[in-house]
Amino acid sequence: MSTELVNVKELPNLHQLEASPRELSSEYWTPETEGEYKVGVVLEIKSEIYENESGEQVELPCVIMLSQEEDGTFNTIRNGSKRLVATIENAIESGAISYANTPVRITYVGKQKNKTNSFRSDKWSVKPLIIS
Repeated sequence: MSTELVNVKELPNLHQLEASPRELSSEYWTPETEGEYKVGVVLEIKSEIYENESGEQVELPCVIMLSQEEDGTFNTIRNGSKRLVATIENAIESGAISYANTPVRITYVGKQKNKTNSFRSDKWSVKPLIIS
């Protein structure tokens, strides 16, 4: 593999170029208040490696989303809530949304008690956005 990826003699002065409105680094989105939301497009569901409370590494499927801020800039966020991942997977499988194509609003609804145990899980609303 060649170490020279770009012919530097052909590059313009990069200091004079405008930066893209998309931030390429990503952050884990942990909503804090009910009603908090993100708008954008779901890029993929991808397994990420995280360290749990006991220090062991676990693989966690995460929704990866290109999120638009109100100022028009974009950043990449991820969230591994099992309910959110399942909702997005079902929406993709049913054709209700498609990766990188359907704009959506993902809203944090709050914590809901699980029916099968005494824990509480995050609850979400996922709605396609209509472009008129």
